[in-house]
Amino acid sequence: MVEREFKILMLLNYNNTLNQRDLSKESGISLGKVNAIIKNLTKSGYVNKDTVKNSTRYIVTELGLSKLDEKLNEDKNTRLNIHQEKNYNVKSAVILAAGKNEDFEKPVSMLDIEDFIIIDRTVEILRKNNIEKIVIIAGYKSEYFEDHFKNDNDICIVKNKDYIWTGTMYSLASAKEYVDDDFILLESDLVFEERAIKEICDYSQRDCIILTKESGTDDEAFVEIRDEYLFKISKDIHQLNSIDGEFVGITKISLKLYEMMLNEFANNKNPYINYEYTLLDVARNYSIGYIRIDDLAWGEIDTLSQYNKVSKNIFPKIRRRALS
Repeated sequence: MVEREFKILMLLNYNNTLNQRDLSKESGISLGKVNAIIKNLTKSGYVNKDTVKNSTRYIVTELGLSKLDEKLNEDKNTRLNIHQEKNYNVKSAVILAAGKNEDFEKPVSMLDIEDFIIIDRTVEILRKNNIEKIVIIAGYKSEYFEDHFKNDNDICIVKNKDYIWTGTMYSLASAKEYVDDDFILLESDLVFEERAIKEICDYSQRDCIILTKESGTDDEAFVEIRDEYLFKISKDIHQLNSIDGEFVGITKISLKLYEMMLNEFANNKNPYINYEYTLLDVARNYSIGYIRIDDLAWGEIDTLSQYNKVSKNIFPKIRRRALS
């Protein structure tokens, strides 16, 4: 079905009392072409002509409704590309580190695992992969970050003073004065293999997330992919038609996508919204890609039990792989 036929069929679905002159006016299509379209729709069985005395109605048939539904679903699954050019070298990163975890008396990323501090290892991995500028969004006990990085000119600490009453999108928006290029977005409570950063930096698409197989924890963010693009992220497994993996919390975001997210967030009335859901709002119309690393060794630390698991099981696995 061509676009003009779809337009006329939609108008008739909304109002079957429109005559051809009305249809021409509403659609911006010439009267002669409207007449030809009506004939074609009738011939195809999408419309029935119903004439009573001097009044004519064009009734959309079941076949016509089915065709409209098919076309709307096609459009719903169509995504626009934000960028034509690919393979852009990312030189910046933003680390979300504002949150408070009740099990710890300091920010999670300031915890020690074996011989390192979590945030130091993350920064080291980023720099090994050519990330030159790092913005850390701090909140809870932000003085830890200010003191820890006071002599590092390539790390900027941005404070989200409202971290108790806001979500991660608010934190991400707080960095807008410091973000002027594409960047890698990470959550500070992650411990992961270095290859996660290497692969997302090397991946050709400028906007993408990292997926891995489901971890089996009680706090997974499940992901649904459609037509090779991000379609949905949810912690409620009942909201997805298919489970294509788990969201890790490492994302590559172009400056253009970031600006779109900021525009979307400007109309937001929920200060607690997290960045991945604003990302999804933009992904309704624009393509966000993904990298799948099924065997990625990684862990998230929200609780003491998760910290113990990462320390005793996950990080030793990461270290063994790095040495092999």
